[in-house]
Amino acid sequence: MRFTLLLAALAGVAAMTGCAPAVAIHPLYTSRNLVSDLPLEGTWASSDGEVWQVKKSEDGYEVDSAQGSKYTVHLLRLNEYEFVDVASKSDPEVGVPGHLFGKIRMQGGQLYVSSIDETWLKQTMDAGIAPESTMGEGQQIVLTASTSELQKFILLHAADPDAWDDDDDGLHRVR
Repeated sequence: MRFTLLLAALAGVAAMTGCAPAVAIHPLYTSRNLVSDLPLEGTWASSDGEVWQVKKSEDGYEVDSAQGSKYTVHLLRLNEYEFVDVASKSDPEVGVPGHLFGKIRMQGGQLYVSSIDETWLKQTMDAGIAPESTMGEGQQIVLTASTSELQKFILLHAADPDAWDDDDDGLHRVR
């Protein structure tokens, strides 16, 4: 499940289903932050056989899962860190468009995505240092802060290993 959640940060599977640690109502990106310098286009697969097709589209990427779900993904850079912002295009249960984001990197031909660690984020909420947020249905964290506030918060904690749920497995390119 952990790798699936990290993959979801790229392809959005968990973004709107309640499995994600947090969903934001505002995007993490602005047009000034968008980049397209990682070779994301192509077909990617996880070690457990999940397959994702990524195509460049307008200012971002369209991602289709083998299970039939569709997502819009934006790649952005904040200082030296790169992130993805994912929005579902096909989840019928989503009443308000939401954004899931994660830290992304490529290493040795593998694609790695780290989502925000749910326990850590709840602790920042309890301590009063998280951006504006609320608890949604099923106790999912809903970040209601503006894009600029989200960016400030993410940059403040981008290098904190406790803030990110890393996984050793990555996606490998199929073609």
